[in-house]
Amino acid sequence: MRKRSLLLLAGAAAIVASLVIGPAATAGPDKASAGTVVFIHDQEPPNLRPSWVDNSLYATSLVDNSIFQGGQIYNNSAQWVTRLFTGPPKLIKSNPLTTQFTFSPKAVWSDGTPVTCADWRATWQIWINPANNPASRTGYEDIKSVNCKGKTGIVTFKKVYADWVTLLNSGVWPAKYTAGKDANKLWEDSIPVSSGPWKFQSWQKGTQITVVKNPKFTIAPMKLDRVVFRFIADTNARFQAMKAGEGQAMEPQAQLQIADFQKDKNFVVKAVAGYSYEHLDIQFGPKGAAALKAPYVRQALITGINRPQIAAALYQTIAPGLPTLQSDIFKTFEKGYVKHYAAYPFNQTKVISTLKGKGCTGGPDKPSAGNDKIFSCPGVGKLSFRFGTTSGNQLRALTFEVIQRQLKSVGIELVPRFQPAGLLFGTTLPSSDWDLMLFTWVESPASKITAKDKLACGGEINYGNYCNKKASALLEKTATTLDEATRTKLLNQAEAMMAKDVPSIPMFVRPVFTIASAKLKGLTTPTTLEGDFWNVNSWTLAS
Repeated sequence: MRKRSLLLLAGAAAIVASLVIGPAATAGPDKASAGTVVFIHDQEPPNLRPSWVDNSLYATSLVDNSIFQGGQIYNNSAQWVTRLFTGPPKLIKSNPLTTQFTFSPKAVWSDGTPVTCADWRATWQIWINPANNPASRTGYEDIKSVNCKGKTGIVTFKKVYADWVTLLNSGVWPAKYTAGKDANKLWEDSIPVSSGPWKFQSWQKGTQITVVKNPKFTIAPMKLDRVVFRFIADTNARFQAMKAGEGQAMEPQAQLQIADFQKDKNFVVKAVAGYSYEHLDIQFGPKGAAALKAPYVRQALITGINRPQIAAALYQTIAPGLPTLQSDIFKTFEKGYVKHYAAYPFNQTKVISTLKGKGCTGGPDKPSAGNDKIFSCPGVGKLSFRFGTTSGNQLRALTFEVIQRQLKSVGIELVPRFQPAGLLFGTTLPSSDWDLMLFTWVESPASKITAKDKLACGGEINYGNYCNKKASALLEKTATTLDEATRTKLLNQAEAMMAKDVPSIPMFVRPVFTIASAKLKGLTTPTTLEGDFWNVNSWTLAS
């Protein structure tokens, strides 16, 4: 396995060189048993507080979604499946928007107390408290009142909030354990109770988190005794551990090593297109490079990157035919998808002529793989940018090398700034102290309804500080429009404007992979941020 991994890496390094110019733990891990599944993952949460400014990691949701269970959850086909509620939440009336949910009589916390509307109301109060730091208050801030009667809640909104179904279905925090507490310090190292199929047991920092079966969860009881999340940051070590039988499941980011498992009868490998996408964000704020404020520089960046060739070359063995994504809002397979960013085909000669036409000097006269001349432009200086992404991710590192060499060949310099996921997403990304950032937005089918959060002026997760007021008005209107066809029209009108600005460079819809031991039954490949564990209650492992 080690030798094969090195051969794959060496082969990829050769690909990198050919793409410069071209056409368009300290403690021993727990072992598995018939009742235990070890899930290997690349990212360790900084804490267990989900959807917070300092912790919006997908890795955290994998642990927490089955502890703070939702009223309904998405299955692997992106369809709602009822969990803690008696059924889908209801629309009572449209003006004012009034909705209703009811928790199931079987919905109880692991300490035996019932899950009630009081828990939902307490969670709402936590999210709108200005002293607290949730990643986003969208939806919660639009609520006028939550009236409770036991397990039933009537939620009335101050204005129309189009994604009310997702909001009501969200997992809740236990009111009795949050009352009077500083929410910014909750769940630092543990979670005392659970409303889902498992409950927290232990955390060996740097090594693993262990969760165990919650016997009080009778809605869809778990057949396993426990799940161990084992964290291995290094790509090679992670796949080697899986190969050696130290884990039974993983949901790896796209890596070349997956090809080894596709040919191994001891493992089952599945892949689907998910509601997540890889993209390169551009910083517009005061902490970013001044040159990025110039539209022609941003257009030069996207024109100088051969996105289709990167996808075809680096992903050909694990995701052949992976298309280039040409939208920052819609996925390639979604109704309403329009190729707005197809307006920027790869053209290195055009990049150089554009920069020279703007008075930039010091760069090359023509694209060259060996170029070391970097452009400087009037009023904005040298075209040299900090490039951030997660450390320990081999395919992202290769993607950076390709982009770095392609842009250097036209006189644009990229300086790597790789960091562990917890630091990158918990501190650096929200600080806006970066120039370019390559990462994945992991989303749900309804995320486009609230695209304003990441793309509108002042959006709560608009860490790039992009602002187009006309487009923002359309995005804001989308979030208050109940009709889907009208929302789709508004979103495409907004993105037609934004694509001219290039606030971000979409790369591709990220293929979602699962690798499982042939002995593990029940695991499905997820498409949404629920992850593999949406149906963990049905998993079984043969001894």
